[in-house]
Amino acid sequence: EHIDDLQRSLVENIIVPGVTQMCEAETGAAIRTAEYVEDWPQDRLGNVLDVGQVRSISSVSLLRAGADPIPVEGFELEVDQRVGRIVFAGGRPSGRLHIEYVAGVDLDAYPSVRTWLLLQAGTLYQQREALVTGTIVSELPLKFLGSMLAEIAVPPRF
Repeated sequence: EHIDDLQRSLVENIIVPGVTQMCEAETGAAIRTAEYVEDWPQDRLGNVLDVGQVRSISSVSLLRAGADPIPVEGFELEVDQRVGRIVFAGGRPSGRLHIEYVAGVDLDAYPSVRTWLLLQAGTLYQQREALVTGTIVSELPLKFLGSMLAEIAVPPRF
């Protein structure tokens, strides 16, 4: 039973978080639902939030040097398949903005992402000795895996 506890610990504490982080790095989308924070400088162009799969905006504040933030009203979240945009009714307020929002992928809506996570976790679990000893883990074919995440991958921005 002690071995089972070690195996469970390996899966829960190393493999699952590692695979989740790999997926987030690969796609730019939030896989785990969590609260995210962005501070936008005055001269930031565009209105796209950095993390994909935004669910809601908790708050927007105007940051002022040496003063309390001012809550901003009159904004809306527009979400398409990959990115979330914040749209201000009267145009973007001038100044630095502090934005708090919740993001996380709906795995039921994107079953290929769940499959990707399971395939990666299964591959790492099968090769768990390599994780412990630090040897190279063989990877699944990138083209095959990439197509599974295409639906949620945040497009590059310049």
